[in-house]
Amino acid sequence: MPGREETSVRKNNSGKAVGAAVGRALLTVFITILMFAVFLLGVMAVLCHGPSESARNLFVMSTNETSAIKFLPRLVMAGEDVDAILHPVVEEAPVEEDDFVELNYEDGSVAEEDTTGQVIVSGQTADPSGAWLEILDIKGATYKGKMMLVHDPSKVIVATLDYYPSPVGLYLTEFIDKYGAIAGTNAGGFYDPNGGGTGGTPEYDGIVIKDGAIVWGSAGGSYINVIGFDADHILHVGDMTGQEALDIGLQTAVSFSAGPVLVKDGVMQTGLGGGVNPRTCIGQTADGTVIMLVLEGRKPDSLGATYDDIAEIMYEYGAVNAANLDGGSSSLMFYNGEQITRGSNLIGKRPVPTAILVLN
Repeated sequence: MPGREETSVRKNNSGKAVGAAVGRALLTVFITILMFAVFLLGVMAVLCHGPSESARNLFVMSTNETSAIKFLPRLVMAGEDVDAILHPVVEEAPVEEDDFVELNYEDGSVAEEDTTGQVIVSGQTADPSGAWLEILDIKGATYKGKMMLVHDPSKVIVATLDYYPSPVGLYLTEFIDKYGAIAGTNAGGFYDPNGGGTGGTPEYDGIVIKDGAIVWGSAGGSYINVIGFDADHILHVGDMTGQEALDIGLQTAVSFSAGPVLVKDGVMQTGLGGGVNPRTCIGQTADGTVIMLVLEGRKPDSLGATYDDIAEIMYEYGAVNAANLDGGSSSLMFYNGEQITRGSNLIGKRPVPTAILVLN
């Protein structure tokens, strides 16, 4: 029989072997992670310093629109070069007074334009009577998604939490249940540090209006890309102070400071840029129809859309006013209890502070 010393030596050798195996495994994992990081840095360096200026700009803008990875371009580019891409100096053409299109529910309808070769659409009537709600499939070169046409604008509302800030927001399905709605999308922006926000606090430079009163923000504050409805269910979009929003009679409103306005007074905005990402936006035609659009992104078969893409789509469908809402991992559309667009968030739906809902 082996003695105690021999047994002890065997156990010690066995322990060393296990330790060595664990060490080799950890070293392999470390080397793999290091090689991946070097590869990723190399790819980013090629994108940012390679021959394609458009690829560089698209990479910078796409990552900048995320909460978690907007720092990546600055690892391989100087900060001032990144800022120059994100904030280019452009000259805005003046808008002529004749370009204004007044909304008129009774006789101011605008004919729907045919789509170009870049956008493929197919549709179905969601409302059995065919009277007031349609859902269309939208497909372009880098994106696909759903468009909801609500021909009765009185059925579209901005849904809010009971108070702000709240510990946590509501999932879109919870907003739909709370208001007894038939459909909905996400809406305004929210505080989301490094992608870890709870959805209970709107963006600090934003505004939320409920029942004609400001419930987040202030009358004296200035807000970018305000989106709201007045008592006549007319959609207003644009930059304004809280007091200006109240003065034009907004009853419900949200904002998304990243913007932008897509169509203003019948004029499609151009040169908006933006990366390729999931998008949610809203618009209204001259006959009052509300257009709700969600495009999927960060998927192999749907990378996403730029701001110019969604501006073109909204304009093609007759929007006289339209604006971009919060996108990215928040972008979702539900109809009749079913999620009809795919989200980009790996862990599923995200809680949000506001939603655009369609009442039944």
